Amino acid sequence: MREIIQLNQRLRKVAKGCLPDDGLMLEREDVPEELKAMPEQSRQEIDDLRSALNSLIPDDFDYLLCLGGADPALMLQYNNGSMTSAGRGHDWNESASIFGQLRELDWEDERKWAIQGSETFDAIIAMAKELPVMMPSTKALQKRFSDPVKAYIKEKRPETSMVHALLWDGDESLLDYDFDHVKAFERKLPDLMTHMQHVLTVVTAGKPMPAEKIDRLKKAALKELEDMPISHAKASGKFACIMAHAQGQEKQ
Repeated sequence: MREIIQLNQRLRKVAKGCLPDDGLMLEREDVPEELKAMPEQSRQEIDDLRSALNSLIPDDFDYLLCLGGADPALMLQYNNGSMTSAGRGHDWNESASIFGQLRELDWEDERKWAIQGSETFDAIIAMAKELPVMMPSTKALQKRFSDPVKAYIKEKRPETSMVHALLWDGDESLLDYDFDHVKAFERKLPDLMTHMQHVLTVVTAGKPMPAEKIDRLKKAALKELEDMPISHAKASGKFACIMAHAQGQEKQ
């Protein structure tokens, strides 16, 4: 928590006149007007802190970062589908690095705590064991989204210094990610899949990665998640099926 407390102390000295009366409350991706009004240096420090937090906190978690008050805070929030979320505070060690504490956190236990409020954790695991992997193949996705995939490849071909990935959030949005190299994409893939995002195409060195290779990388990512049953269920498509079945049962 050390970095958050130190930043908060600087903000209360340098940018006190720009802080809202009730403090600055930031979620993972939002850019409120109060943040835009901050001095450039303070805003950059906040952006750097959020970037570091975003790199350590899995994609299926959000958070609430409270700055500007006497007691800064960081509260994690787990988004269990589009309509349900749960969050809880932690007794962060104020003198220790928040980044080290986040690295040591048991994220699967955090998911379990959040989900237990509305579903039975063990029941989800049991149901998931009985279901086959339900990930759509990359070729099927590329056929469904053929026009945006073709446009994306055409746009990214000249940008050979980065690896570009187009993903679908399973609902209405297409998401554009950039990576320094293919290994960086591979490391991030399990988190993206846990967030139930689907890879449509990857452009590296100006060329689209073959669909078969993307499927192999997805299978390897699933392998990494085998010891995390909820994460595996979300990444493999089983979780969405279980939730859809549960919602159907409730409507009957």
